[in-house]
Amino acid sequence: MSVTRIKNYPEISFIEETSFEELKEKMISDYEKRYRELTGNEISLAQADPYRLILYACAVAIYQGYQYEDRAGKMGLLKYSTGEFLDNLAALKGVTRNESEPARTTLRFTLAALLNRVATIPPGTRVKGQDLYFETTERGEIPAGMDYVDIPAKCQTPGSIGNGFLTGDIRTMVDPLPYTLSVENTAPTSGGADRETDDELAERIYLAPSSYSTAGPKLAYEYWVKTFSPAIGESKVISEVPGEVDIYVMVDGQLPTDDFMAQLEAYMQSGERRPLTDHVVVKKPESVSYDIEFVYYIRKSDQDMVETIQAAVKTACENFIAWQRKIGRDITPSQLVYELVKAGAQSADIKKPEYTELTDSQIAIARESVITYGGIRDD
Repeated sequence: MSVTRIKNYPEISFIEETSFEELKEKMISDYEKRYRELTGNEISLAQADPYRLILYACAVAIYQGYQYEDRAGKMGLLKYSTGEFLDNLAALKGVTRNESEPARTTLRFTLAALLNRVATIPPGTRVKGQDLYFETTERGEIPAGMDYVDIPAKCQTPGSIGNGFLTGDIRTMVDPLPYTLSVENTAPTSGGADRETDDELAERIYLAPSSYSTAGPKLAYEYWVKTFSPAIGESKVISEVPGEVDIYVMVDGQLPTDDFMAQLEAYMQSGERRPLTDHVVVKKPESVSYDIEFVYYIRKSDQDMVETIQAAVKTACENFIAWQRKIGRDITPSQLVYELVKAGAQSADIKKPEYTELTDSQIAIARESVITYGGIRDD
């Protein structure tokens, strides 16, 4: 990943790693030396000497200035830059931070009885799903003699929080209409994305120069894919046949919807983002299911921490599932052992999964997890 490469760049200091103690002692030493030169007398400032205290106060102010200088210099480097400094650094490459996006779905409004006139659902009509509100994004009409209409809608609260509502979860009318209606979402909500983080923006800045050419470099495609939506956390660009480019993506850790893929493909087909000779197709990664089953043991010396370690083991299993959910990553049980040992387990007997090699267009998706505590073992 580009972010890893950025973080691995050499550490830089604009103040030559000067510490406060070094600065303070140098100022006191310089004062004593200069005093001897001017008076011919030796002097050693005591801890409570007023001049020593004045020099201490000056050293504090000067060192604070050093810190500001060091931070100002680092904010101009991709490895360290954050916040608005990073936004300005991005502007040099023609990149802007992706803002949060609302989750979207389709709402079906159904009449309780047929009407002999058109029933209108205005844009902005609100429907509630649990604690979140969704609103229609365009005007909808149910023609006379028909009983329903489908209207696109978005969550009023931007971000990934609006994702994950299943079909039928959004069904409570908020805004009254002059006829009896029922409503529900006909598709799961998806596409909601939080504001782009500093690490995500830094990665796109790093990739930006690759986008200057439409010669078709892999990194250029990755840049444009990530620019399309901050919800895309994982992508893979593959070209097995000259002129044919397949792009596989994951959205918020899930397989993309057909609508999302169609929108991304239309975006990528622009002549500004691909060579005219390339045919770009957005695809879902092929899911390869696996189960998790293991027995773990805890050291006798850790028996007072059994409950804490048991909770940590569950978290370790979740971390493994998240780590494994990467396009083209082989199913690797040794990583699960690593996570369990890091969580505090003495050892683990892994029954499932088995090592499985995946292609670049496949992704491992966990199904069931069976975690068994085997008891205490001697250290």
